[in-house]
Amino acid sequence: MAQAPQPRLDARATDRAAGVLLGAAVGDALGVPYEFQATLREDQRPRMIGGGLGPYEPGEYSDDTQMQVCVAKVAADGSDLRTPAALDAIAVNFQGWLSGGASDVGSQTRAVLGAAGSASREPGAAMLAAAGSFTAGNDRSAGNGSLMRTGVVALAHLGDVAEMAEAAVAVSALTHPDPDCADACVLWCSGIRTAVLDGTFDGVRAGLDLIPAERRAVWAERLDEAEAEPPHHFANNGWVVHALQAAWSAITRTAVPELNPAERRFPAQHFGLALEAAVRAGTDTDTVAAIAGALLGARWGCSGIPLEWQQAVHGWPGLTAADLVRSAVRTARGGGDDAQGWPSAPRMSVGGQRGFAVSHPHDPGVVLGNLALAQGAGPVPVEAVVSLCRTGTDPILPGTDVEHVRVWLVDSQGANANLHYVLDQAARHVLRLRREGKRVLLHCFAGQSRTPAVAAVYSHLATGTEATTALNDLRRVLTNGWHIEAHQQMHDAVHELTTGRAGGGRSTGPGITGTHQTMGGPVPAHRIAPQERDRTPAEQRQEEMDLVPDEEPEPQRAFLKERRAASRVRGMMLGLALGDTLGAVRGELPADGPLRAGVSTQLACFTAEGTIRAWMRGEHKGICHPPSVVWHAYCRWAALQGIEVERMRQRWAHGEKAWPDGWLAQVPVLGQRRGSAPATVTALSKTEYGNSGIPTTSRGCHALTRTLPVAVVGAAQNPARSAELAREVAALTHGAPEAQAAAAHAAVLVSHCLTSGPQTRVDRSGGQSHVRQALVEGLDALSHADRGLTADESGRLRAALREAEDRPADKGCLAGLAPDATAPSALLGGLYTAASFPEQAQVHDALRFAAKAPDGDSVACVAGALLGAVHGVEALPVDLISRHELAWVVDTLARDLVAQFADSPGGGEYHGGWDPYWLDRYPAW
Repeated sequence: MAQAPQPRLDARATDRAAGVLLGAAVGDALGVPYEFQATLREDQRPRMIGGGLGPYEPGEYSDDTQMQVCVAKVAADGSDLRTPAALDAIAVNFQGWLSGGASDVGSQTRAVLGAAGSASREPGAAMLAAAGSFTAGNDRSAGNGSLMRTGVVALAHLGDVAEMAEAAVAVSALTHPDPDCADACVLWCSGIRTAVLDGTFDGVRAGLDLIPAERRAVWAERLDEAEAEPPHHFANNGWVVHALQAAWSAITRTAVPELNPAERRFPAQHFGLALEAAVRAGTDTDTVAAIAGALLGARWGCSGIPLEWQQAVHGWPGLTAADLVRSAVRTARGGGDDAQGWPSAPRMSVGGQRGFAVSHPHDPGVVLGNLALAQGAGPVPVEAVVSLCRTGTDPILPGTDVEHVRVWLVDSQGANANLHYVLDQAARHVLRLRREGKRVLLHCFAGQSRTPAVAAVYSHLATGTEATTALNDLRRVLTNGWHIEAHQQMHDAVHELTTGRAGGGRSTGPGITGTHQTMGGPVPAHRIAPQERDRTPAEQRQEEMDLVPDEEPEPQRAFLKERRAASRVRGMMLGLALGDTLGAVRGELPADGPLRAGVSTQLACFTAEGTIRAWMRGEHKGICHPPSVVWHAYCRWAALQGIEVERMRQRWAHGEKAWPDGWLAQVPVLGQRRGSAPATVTALSKTEYGNSGIPTTSRGCHALTRTLPVAVVGAAQNPARSAELAREVAALTHGAPEAQAAAAHAAVLVSHCLTSGPQTRVDRSGGQSHVRQALVEGLDALSHADRGLTADESGRLRAALREAEDRPADKGCLAGLAPDATAPSALLGGLYTAASFPEQAQVHDALRFAAKAPDGDSVACVAGALLGAVHGVEALPVDLISRHELAWVVDTLARDLVAQFADSPGGGEYHGGWDPYWLDRYPAW
């Protein structure tokens, strides 16, 4: 029987999958000390103090998790748990556990394993037969022993709910074939599967449809009863039905806290509160809490489990929280690691990154660094390490005995379901370690966003420093890079944790009364600077960037997930290429034969490729400076062109790896000379890029034409981001402020053309013009998207648009607006042309008209990109596209741009991608 493939999990779902085994183990260890002891009162909080029936060490889990580990060893290799081979392997693991590691064994499990061990049949078949015989001869055979270990079964079959139900029944039947046991495992697996995939508890009731019809009504009543009664009502929880009801009661009757960061209220605290309620059920406390913990972990994720409990939990056979997470993630991934070797790699690659260490400006006992430092050969004089990124399976700081705190924190917008909670937890553990007298290394991959975020919250906890001051002080010492502003959610969370302010100046929830809870007690409101209380996070972010706040940035767009997105982006890229080609021949194309690409098209291809690789690097390495990655792309183009090849290889080639790498390096046309780009070639010949702070006299058009693909960043995130990136990419080779400004303005206009909605504006002839509407709205947005926009620049752009309405398609007007081969001319001429030919059927005419400009290829490039972005690829002349020698390359890049931002084919730091070849095509450096 064929097994359905596992679904591709994003970062949040991977976090939730990672929480299943860990959640069960934490619940188990929390319940161990209270098993069959006096039931705890509501005012008593359970703690991981060990003891119990073992006796167990503090944080040590019992047979509940030990048996689940036996199942996980098989599941983590990608096995179909319904097959005889998998059941044989699980049975062998059970026998090995019984003889070599069991700290406690249920009576039914011991009897079944003992009988199966002396049988001559295959291990799985022998165990099934022994379990069947035990059940047939005993009225009380519906114990909780299979429900306690069933969580990982759900992870092994996320791809198909029917297969999951079959597997749940099969694995339960190895020791507990009673129908109540089978039904309970199916319901709980259904709950865990849905929690992982969707982040809700809805799957338990949805599982009713997976059990036999004649038993659905009674189970529905049992769930109703669990939701109506407290956990201790189900005192006979050695019985599988009461065990499930007690766990479900603890989960559903525990309120989920509302988010109020300043008062330390976080939704993820539901995990701990519900688990404590499960322990208070009494009797078989470790099992009920383990059952609840698996589902709670699936809902709230590894990041929602208190770090204190993660640090303490351990058990047979010598496993820690990191080992349990590894087994769960591999199971959810179908038995494999991602392209970086995670979660099994001993060490994570740091590329060419060098280690650095600086002292925290408010506490020299906290060392701020990066992963390269933590994995380096040199000693780091600390007693504890708090890692905010993946670190591999090897000990951190090899050869030293340090406490290692692993924090699940992803450096990507929208990838953290419990962001405020995790930042708070991480900062408080730094505070704990410092109070214990330990010198602490705090690091993430690059030390440029996650590290300062946690360090700033720590500053507030330890010294009362307000967030803006803390971040400014941290920025002064973290000279290796600073990218926290690029992660708006993380930046704002820092302020919300320290001031109680949410976006737009709203309080984070009801009940804020002017005090801010810290580990050492409440901090009076007067301890917070007045300006900190009065500013919103957006305003604080602008102050840290030495900018004057004007308007909140636009929310991230969902445009690239829409059906029209691919057509619009393809239209933009292919329109650029056709305009470049038509302009080079002044609009007079040969009657037949291939159409030659221009140098602007070649460079734009590498801009697109570099953008994809930059975002790949950000997702896999946790941090990235996109202009640097785009510069590397231009160096690959230069090497193909024969420009400073040996110097390029010395700069970029590493070891025995081929360079230039990536798929574009295999396209012969990109190595052919197709025009002149003097400023770009001059900069590349030096192999050192420029920046916006070093102006030069170059105003050339290629600063704009080659940067046009970054408009997709504006469509994916917001136009301000594309404007910023376009300025930086233009500045790599063209330092004149006018060239950089033109590139930024073009990126915003193309971005608005890509995302423009239905036609609503009426033009002067009485018709509707989608193009003019998009351009007008783009100009309206420019003042907010590009804070460098001057009144003079805005006036010239609006004048060009008015000229197109008053005197459309006038050659004299075009020549006046675009008199030379500069970036400002290309923008004004392209804008005028696009507005002069607004109809979908006029695209070819528009490109031929633009080609007659004094510098026709640059003007036609811009016009083609604008018109293609509005109308989509369907509006472009198919006969020209079919003849264009780089059309397939441009089209592939356009599609891949959309895929990268909308669907992450190559995965990321904590989640795998669906395309196993993506990293080969777009290496993440």
